[in-house]
Amino acid sequence: MKNEYILQKENIRNLIKLLATAEGKTLTRLKVDINHKFNKTDSLENLTNKLRNKTVKVTELLEIFDILDYEVIVRKK
Repeated sequence: MKNEYILQKENIRNLIKLLATAEGKTLTRLKVDINHKFNKTDSLENLTNKLRNKTVKVTELLEIFDILDYEVIVRKK
């Protein structure tokens, strides 16, 4: 059985950190990989601010999950 996590506005930051750690990545390495794969130049500070302030875009979350090799599934409650 695969691990499943429920993404909620209150847990975005902690969930991303948990998944990154589980995959052996720091947030710094995660951001470097995102910038490389998606041809971006924004900073780690920018990402951490968005996670802390809960202002990260869905497209950015999809990029994060892609780098961590997770898929996003939307399911009715």
